[in-house]
Amino acid sequence: MLSLAGCTGGLGGSSGGSDGKKSGKTEFWSSPNKEELAFHNNAKKEFLKSHDSKLKVRPVPEGDSSEQVVLSALASNTEPDVFANVFPGFAAQLQENGAAKDLYEIDGVKSFLTDRCGKTILKRYEAPDGGLYQAPWKANPVLFQYNDTVLKKAGYKNSDEYPTTLSGLLKVGKKIVGDGNAKVLWDRAPKPTWYERWFDFLPLYLAASEGKKSMFTQKGDSVKPDFNNNTAKTVLQFFQDLYSADLAPTQGSEKPKFPHNEAVINTGGPWVIPYFEGVNKDVSMSHMNPPVPEGTKQNSHTYADPKNTSIFASAKQPQQAWKFVSFEQQPKWDTKFLKKTLQLPLRKDLVSSASGFFEKSPDIKPYAEALETSHPPAYTPDYTKIMNVFGEECFVPVALGKKQPQKGLDDAEKSVNQALNG
Repeated sequence: MLSLAGCTGGLGGSSGGSDGKKSGKTEFWSSPNKEELAFHNNAKKEFLKSHDSKLKVRPVPEGDSSEQVVLSALASNTEPDVFANVFPGFAAQLQENGAAKDLYEIDGVKSFLTDRCGKTILKRYEAPDGGLYQAPWKANPVLFQYNDTVLKKAGYKNSDEYPTTLSGLLKVGKKIVGDGNAKVLWDRAPKPTWYERWFDFLPLYLAASEGKKSMFTQKGDSVKPDFNNNTAKTVLQFFQDLYSADLAPTQGSEKPKFPHNEAVINTGGPWVIPYFEGVNKDVSMSHMNPPVPEGTKQNSHTYADPKNTSIFASAKQPQQAWKFVSFEQQPKWDTKFLKKTLQLPLRKDLVSSASGFFEKSPDIKPYAEALETSHPPAYTPDYTKIMNVFGEECFVPVALGKKQPQKGLDDAEKSVNQALNG
């Protein structure tokens, strides 16, 4: 179990949630994203017009990571009442330490979120004990961006002709790079860090299995690796072929190749659009589902990249905190959130409920269409540790040709089991 008492640093001299508890004020921490913070503050202004509440909205204080800052705040009893930037692995840490409230214990939460998210989405974010320690909030499904300028130069007339299989992508990449129309197929170096798999292995693994395969299985508190299978082996072979053909760099670079029309593909959520346009205002890209192995039906299963909202167990007025959380999850605020942040509210039927937005912003629509088939990371407090193991023992050495895919999977399975049981 993670010990909160040993956590240090990150908050500096700023005041935390303890003042809010004394005064009856609800303190709400947002991500540091400026647009997201502005959204929460706008929602707060409207909320207070019809609710007699004391509410403070602020960004999570600076630190090595928002998770470390929150753990430090918990160790010093200066945590907020609400934190709206929680990924499932961190929610599991909070639950394990008794720091997060089971939201289903608050009146109206389950019915509200069932109506908003639907049972399928909501089930993905529940804990193994059936409780809910993170209200689904936002997600950025990871899709593939195809560089239209590069592909047009290579003879492709429109996105309907772009390769949608792993083998087809390698074939096209070899030709485009060989002809000098791009420097690489994919500007992505193999790195072992746990979150890197969100943007390379996981989208392809989920699409290749049509959403049927997971990285881990979980029964109660028991977590076991479930990635040693033929689907993972096929995806790993693709990465080994990619790097052995010199179609991707083995070392990272500060200059992104994709917006400079030097790479064919990229992966990311809808936030890549303003980022790449900021690098090159004339960049042109198509947003497509992950490519799949030959014989697999094209589908929109991918990694969700979610961040959710937790109410801490120490909150003195959890019902009041929930009133604000649910207020800004009303349908009328979804479009405002989309417009402000280009991130997707994590709910069912988003395409139809915010149809007007997608008519004006068609590039965002493919991400919304993939929302209900996007999958969160495993709900385990050991998530970062075991995904680091997977990267170190399997993904990176296999990608670089130092291990064959089956050897990498065997080694990772053994090491993950040791990490979980050690």
